[in-house]
Amino acid sequence: MEKEKQKELREQLMPALQCKYDEFRLLGYKQVTMDQIWDCLVQKKWKNFEEERKLFELVNDILSLQIGEYMSFITMQSYKEQHCSGNDDLEAVLNELL
Repeated sequence: MEKEKQKELREQLMPALQCKYDEFRLLGYKQVTMDQIWDCLVQKKWKNFEEERKLFELVNDILSLQIGEYMSFITMQSYKEQHCSGNDDLEAVLNELL
């Protein structure tokens, strides 16, 4: 998805994003950010964003995002960042367990 289109969509979808952000915060996930929620949606739910989707479909994707999907995405992002930075302590622990 193009950056310009993402920016425009994000502005249109801000009420739904705010609603999801508030929901996660009410569930006790205080570290949640709207940027992370947006990245999760773009990289997971909308990564094959080929055809034009209707606004109600995008809103539905946001509102149906489950905390488990979000946490899985954040965990994988954290692991990728650690791996790229050369800090593979997690990988060493996993290798020991396996």
